Amino acid sequence: MKVTDQAGVSWRFILGTLALAVLLEQIRWSGLALVLRPDFVLVGVLFWTLHQPARIGFGAAFFLGLLADFQDGVVFGQHAIAYVIGVYLVLYLRLRLLQFDPFRQAAQMFPILLTVQLVVLLAGWLAVSPPGGLAILVPVLGSTVLWYLVALYMRLWHGRGLQDKA
Repeated sequence: MKVTDQAGVSWRFILGTLALAVLLEQIRWSGLALVLRPDFVLVGVLFWTLHQPARIGFGAAFFLGLLADFQDGVVFGQHAIAYVIGVYLVLYLRLRLLQFDPFRQAAQMFPILLTVQLVVLLAGWLAVSPPGGLAILVPVLGSTVLWYLVALYMRLWHGRGLQDKA
């Protein structure tokens, strides 16, 4: 028996996409791809927080943030706190974000993704040492483009979107 909600999204699908995001973070990136690489886990967590807030929220963001810290070998909790702040911002702006088409939604997500990246930068700076440059902010562009592509794909696949029908 497949357990789904009103929008027809199963737990397996949500967990599968988040597991895929974690695996994509493990790929050995180099050169320009490394600089532009989106934060797959962050985009996945924020996407599912926007569309399934009863299922994915602060706990999942914190856990996956700790996993991202472990994967990147950075200060433990650095990504976790940043992801939780990102989830808070998405939940705060949720009704507004759901009104937009994928392009405008990605434009609205850019400041949220930038804020999360700045929190990661600040936490690392306070805990260890100042960053070598602002190149750490470039992945925000990749994450924004990824958000647009995922939102566009889901809109085309599901029609209007995955918003709750409640």
